[in-house]
Amino acid sequence: MTRLKMCMAVLAVMAGFDLHSMTPARADAWGCSYEKCLAVCAKVGGQRCSAYCTKKLQEKQASKTCPAS
Repeated sequence: MTRLKMCMAVLAVMAGFDLHSMTPARADAWGCSYEKCLAVCAKVGGQRCSAYCTKKLQEKQASKTCPAS
C-alpha cells in the first residue's frame, strides 16, 4: 500500500513539473485559444488549468502576442 502511495506522489510531482515547464512549442500549440490551452494542460496532467490558462493568456495579451478580447 505504501508503494502505491509513493508511486501516486511521484506521478503527481512529475505532472506538476511538466505543467510548469511547458516548452514554448507546447505553449504555442494553443495559440490564443483559452479552450485549447485547457485541453493541452489537461493532456499533460495539469491541475488548476483554468488559473494557469487565464494567467498565460493575460500574459500573451499584455505582450501583444494575442489580441485582447
